Amino acid sequence: SQPGPDERAEAIFAAHLPDHTGKDHDLARYRGKVLVVNFWATWCAPCVEEMPGFIRLQDKYRDRNVVFVGVALDDPDSVGPFMQKMGVSYPVLTAEAAGYELLKAAGDSKGVMPYTLLIDRSGAVAQTRSGIFRESELDQALASLM
Repeated sequence: SQPGPDERAEAIFAAHLPDHTGKDHDLARYRGKVLVVNFWATWCAPCVEEMPGFIRLQDKYRDRNVVFVGVALDDPDSVGPFMQKMGVSYPVLTAEAAGYELLKAAGDSKGVMPYTLLIDRSGAVAQTRSGIFRESELDQALASLM
């Protein structure tokens, strides 16, 4: 059975994941903000394709309590150099293979990436997207939550 919207958000807020340097991050710290959580990998072409739009939108909405968080289902050693090359301006955490359990708990039963959740300030899932989340569509979705 698919998890309900609140269960998906709670799975995200319950997660503690390291960044590519090994520093642990508690996703509960983003409660009360508009949160865009994107599951991706360096080897996933559609994931890489949508990333520049995410970078631009993070910059656009940074001062409006919107936070993008990438969850890389990937080798931490490849994530750091990749982030630097792409100019990623938002936190990217690494989950390696164990991240697939979080991905499922977040509502992606098929494990297809990229997978993005948009969580509103109240902590409810406002929208999910399997596959590329086009910049213009995500911009509209974020604007509607302001």
